[in-house]
Amino acid sequence: MSSHTPFTTEPTQIIEGQYVDQRKLMNLLKDLYGTSDEGENNFYVELRLNRYKIYPLEHAVDVPMLTQDQIQDCHARWR
Repeated sequence: MSSHTPFTTEPTQIIEGQYVDQRKLMNLLKDLYGTSDEGENNFYVELRLNRYKIYPLEHAVDVPMLTQDQIQDCHARWR
């Protein structure tokens, strides 16, 4: 069995996760990185200590990172 993973070994972006709406973030990442023909995400997200670490597939490293405005839009709105 090969130990090679198709994802990057270092996160391409780290987002401070306090008050992030996870659904909005995941939808935005799906729009940005897309999904495979089998419906699998072309990225994975690791959440630790209120930080979202985003790991794309190796062939998707040329995709631009999320902008600050996009990240702000993912923050939960409290009313």
